[in-house]
Amino acid sequence: MGAFFTAILAKVVGFAEWIGRLFVAVFVAVWDLLRDVVTWPFDQLLDLAKSGIEGIDVSGITTNLSAWGSLPAEVSNILGLLGAGTAINIIASAIAVRLVLQLIPFVRLGS
Repeated sequence: MGAFFTAILAKVVGFAEWIGRLFVAVFVAVWDLLRDVVTWPFDQLLDLAKSGIEGIDVSGITTNLSAWGSLPAEVSNILGLLGAGTAINIIASAIAVRLVLQLIPFVRLGS
């Protein structure tokens, strides 16, 4: 008679373990769904920004870059000694940071 109750108890314990695994699997699935619900709009916004940036025509900038190569060697040397390349990089970075900050809401206070 004791073996019968042991078998029944084993079945009940097995069923409880199965319910526990099922609960964990459902929780993980719901967690993944909620995480995807939050990240999907952000991903779509980034895709929209990417397509907008790809649509910008920068051919005017790239055609004028060849003018640096036509400068005489002495002028290029003096510009390098004066740090004109570094200054242009700093100015371009500052402009880029300012434009990116304009995209953030509530930061457009002073400009």
